[in-house]
Amino acid sequence: MKILQLTPRMPYPLTDGGNIGIYNITKHLAALGHEITLVTFPLASLSDTEKAIKDISRFADIRVVSRSLPSRWKVLARTVFRGAYPIERRMTREMFSLLRKIVGTKAYDIVHVDHAHMGRYGLWLQNEFQLPAILREHNYESLIYERFAATEPNILKSLVARVHGKRLKIEEAGFLSKFDAVAAISDEDAKLMRLIAPSSKLTVIPAGADTYYFTPLNQKPDSNRLLFVGTLAWDPNFDSLRYFLREILPLILKARPNTVLDIVGSEGHRILPYSKDFGSSVIVNGQVPDIRDYLARAAVVVVPLRIGGGMRVKLLEFFAAGKAIVSTSVGAEGNIAEDSKHLLLRDDSLAFAEAVLQLLASPNDRKSLGENARALACSEYSWEKISMRFVQLYQEVLSASANPRMV
Repeated sequence: MKILQLTPRMPYPLTDGGNIGIYNITKHLAALGHEITLVTFPLASLSDTEKAIKDISRFADIRVVSRSLPSRWKVLARTVFRGAYPIERRMTREMFSLLRKIVGTKAYDIVHVDHAHMGRYGLWLQNEFQLPAILREHNYESLIYERFAATEPNILKSLVARVHGKRLKIEEAGFLSKFDAVAAISDEDAKLMRLIAPSSKLTVIPAGADTYYFTPLNQKPDSNRLLFVGTLAWDPNFDSLRYFLREILPLILKARPNTVLDIVGSEGHRILPYSKDFGSSVIVNGQVPDIRDYLARAAVVVVPLRIGGGMRVKLLEFFAAGKAIVSTSVGAEGNIAEDSKHLLLRDDSLAFAEAVLQLLASPNDRKSLGENARALACSEYSWEKISMRFVQLYQEVLSASANPRMV
């Protein structure tokens, strides 16, 4: 099958769930024998873009527009009175021109659009070239804006998020109704999407984890060590870590003063004003070449997310690595993990701290949760299984189209 894939950003490096989710679907579809042309935007630097192209070219023909995405502030200024920020930031003449050239020189069976950010392009290809198109909703995008507006202490940021969230919800509803199929990432997201677009052709295909790369290591963890993983360039991650440092970690340190929190993820400098008072109890590591070393050392992984939608891909990777996890309900949304069986779910700051302390003090509890989490990741969330579900969806869309193509 010849697949034209549109992504709102270069799915590289594999440092956040969005990139991981796009990259692995592409990689595993190629492993199944499908021919993929991936169209996207360049990274900020030429060297990073070239590195990404070299990597992704192993399993896809990657095409990149000539210009990077415009700055956030420039787009916000342009969308004061109209337009949803994440969509408008990606609307460029260069992308339309490149797509027209690509479909004019090669026949494709289906268009795979990652994120509502690229929805207009998908519908344009559907209407202009009669190409069947599916939308992969990695998140219910407008929900993230709504949750950010509700938790952001900065009044101006909250207002901007609320305004753009409302605009995005209207446009997202149109996408959900018009694509030939929509692959929501969770049952929770699908339920909300059906409320605004009851006629949409929705199915649920979860995210996955590389269960070969992430596997339990024969290394005894440090019983005083916690781990937080996530790029702090993404505001929901920043909010969750700020919340953890302000309201949860002090409770843990009061009961267990030798506890150390490792923070791993890009843009670590953003959290320094909140972490500096903890001294050696908090280590901001920044982006690291291999997260597995930090996973092996940590006794407990914390996921104190308060804003989000869809699924946390990294949580599935923590499952695959067999780690003991304490998460909020939002952090664990979208998967079928059960509280006290695969992880501990706590939404109150005191209860979260108590759950972390419980696991730090109990190697047996950590072992039980980790083993169950690993089994769940292998049985339900391997990328091989997820990619085959996408192929099945493509086939269903092609069979239902007026002029089905041969697969």
